[in-house]
Amino acid sequence: MADYFSPTVVQPTVPNADMTALERLLLTHIFESEPDGDGLYFFAETSPNDQIELPIAELRAALASAEGVPSETAAFVQGQLKDVGDDEPYVQIDLSGTSYEFILQEIVKRSSTLNHIAIVTSFTCTKMRSDGFGGMAVLVTADAIKGKSTHDIIGDFRDEAEHGSLAAAPRFGVHVLLRLHEQQVRQTIPHLIEADETLTSIVADAVTEDDIRAACIHVAERMELKEEGDSVVFKAALAAIREAEQRLAPVR
Repeated sequence: MADYFSPTVVQPTVPNADMTALERLLLTHIFESEPDGDGLYFFAETSPNDQIELPIAELRAALASAEGVPSETAAFVQGQLKDVGDDEPYVQIDLSGTSYEFILQEIVKRSSTLNHIAIVTSFTCTKMRSDGFGGMAVLVTADAIKGKSTHDIIGDFRDEAEHGSLAAAPRFGVHVLLRLHEQQVRQTIPHLIEADETLTSIVADAVTEDDIRAACIHVAERMELKEEGDSVVFKAALAAIREAEQRLAPVR
């Protein structure tokens, strides 16, 4: 039997002042941590935890202390608590259907000192399995979460091997126009329900992360964007003509 591990480091140190009590509680259970000056250095010797058990009283107290701070983290936790009885001492927080990066992004958005957080993960295995080794780097900024795995890097190398130096040259560029982010879907659901009382009888919190993941996969597999793609190509061609006109226009 082979065991798979994902040792991970988070850099730089996250200042205590930039974290709400709720974010600190979650992150210190997702990762291991060590004090570093006025902050915490987060890491995972084996793998980050995507299933964490917390005392419900402590979690509710942390949630209450974060009240008034706009937070997707708080909304996520409230969704996890909706079916938990008041007499239950512990609650299981399931992060398997989402990713902890959104917690770090909210910290970066509010921080006056951090403009990014980088997460570096190594994929290892106790046996020399072909799928057991590699890694990933993720950069979290206030505006985006971007990552690339060693598999992606090898894909880049293969493109370069096939096209040579042209892989990064004009005419070979590929530009991503649309990504479907599950957190944006989560943010849209309450607005839809509020705007149309006839849409559904359920509340927004009844829609789970698993529901959103399944819906995103369904839409991505079935969405036909050929007409939109043709329109974008047409607009880009017109814009390229305008760029050339401006470049070639006589200087007055």
